[in-house]
Amino acid sequence: MRRAIRTLLAMLLAVTAARAAVMAAPGYAVHTIATPDTVEGGVVRQGDAILVGQGPSFTAGAQSIVRLDAGGPATIATGFNSLGGFDLAPDGTLYVVDNCFTGDGCGTTATGDTVYAIPDALTRTTAVTAAGHEVVPPGTIPFASDVFVAPDGAALVSDAAGNGAGRVVRVVPGTATDLIGGLDLVGGITLAADGTLRIVDAVLNPDFSTTGKVLESKLDGTPLGTLVSGLAGGFAAATDGAGNVLVSSIGPFGSSKVIAVAPDGGVSDRATGFGFSGDVFFDAVRDEALVLDFGVTDIVAVCRDQDGDGACDADEPPTTTTQAPTTTTTCTGAAVARAKLMLGKLAPPAGDDTLAFKGEMRIPTSPAVDPVATGARVIVGEVVDLTIPGGAFDPATKTGWKAKHGSFKYHGDTVKVSLAASTKRPGLVKFKVAGKGGSYVVDPAHLPRQATLILDAAAGQCGEAGFAGPAPAPVCVYKAKRGKVQCK
Repeated sequence: MRRAIRTLLAMLLAVTAARAAVMAAPGYAVHTIATPDTVEGGVVRQGDAILVGQGPSFTAGAQSIVRLDAGGPATIATGFNSLGGFDLAPDGTLYVVDNCFTGDGCGTTATGDTVYAIPDALTRTTAVTAAGHEVVPPGTIPFASDVFVAPDGAALVSDAAGNGAGRVVRVVPGTATDLIGGLDLVGGITLAADGTLRIVDAVLNPDFSTTGKVLESKLDGTPLGTLVSGLAGGFAAATDGAGNVLVSSIGPFGSSKVIAVAPDGGVSDRATGFGFSGDVFFDAVRDEALVLDFGVTDIVAVCRDQDGDGACDADEPPTTTTQAPTTTTTCTGAAVARAKLMLGKLAPPAGDDTLAFKGEMRIPTSPAVDPVATGARVIVGEVVDLTIPGGAFDPATKTGWKAKHGSFKYHGDTVKVSLAASTKRPGLVKFKVAGKGGSYVVDPAHLPRQATLILDAAAGQCGEAGFAGPAPAPVCVYKAKRGKVQCK
């Protein structure tokens, strides 16, 4: 089986040199990030720092891990033979796997077939060696494919042994125990939005194609069923901001793709045209997936592009939206009544922060409220400035505004808005805004004093909630233990 897997990967590497142009699905855009050498293994990003594997495949000690940031490329670890997936722990430790050891066809190696912990990966200035940084001894996990750092700090490692011998191993320093068995070419492991695991498993067919599926499991290994099966392959996995599981290596050699599997099991393309799409990482802050394609010297980034202009939404100025121009960015409307505001998940890591803002406001009845044309904007002190673009709902991208009987709902990957106009009290609009995937900086000593919803500032269609007036006015409270600001 090991020889069959090596042969399969050698074939994949041979075809990737002729990669066609990678194309993103509607609502997304593609750009590349250059790397100093051929990418290999895994990729993760935090802030402006990218950690990626480099070097020739199946060659003893020839692979390394490089950090790309504003300071330029920096090698942080060396001495790997055949890198697999990466994951970054909250304390900045990088966990990586290597699946080649002496006798596996990569020469005489110093270490391999295990998982490693690279300390201070985001800041270190000197490289460490793979040997000496094993979490469990070399040879413990012969087909180590991917690693996921569980909420309790354990490293969950997929062991792609095939023929029902594949498994997921729970690793803590010095100890590896089987968590899930009876798998095949098990690959990517990711945490779903509901806090359970999604695991990619594939079967190798006689023609060297693979048939894959995505399994569901509790963190303790209890199976929860199959999310989707019958996929034309399957290798790595990541969960995007909308709760979709992104799965790589779907399709034939030389023309693979990354798909998005929705929480209900529905499948759609996210990006096509890879030679063989390997590791995938989702950056919630930028709403962007980083994908490795074997045998090339770049990282493919697939980002959100709601206006279809070919530029990542994360790179566009906040004012570059489909919202109609306004003459002011301040609110001159009425106060928001029954206001409630919450900023959640503020504790590290960044990129998963949430926003909830609701209330009701009385606004001018002319012109009629029309967020399809004007969009909306939410401002919370100096912490949040969120622009929701206009535009009717697009079934292809599943984003945009829906209108019904004078009420409106906005659907997006990271934000949802509902506006309900009263039929009994003209001008009264109740609203709810829910956001996720944010990265908010809150000073506990200077909490937000107001929150504003703007529909059309020039027409006075806006409202402001104050959180610092005399009693019984709402106030904001910082709850450090739960990483939350609550204003009510």
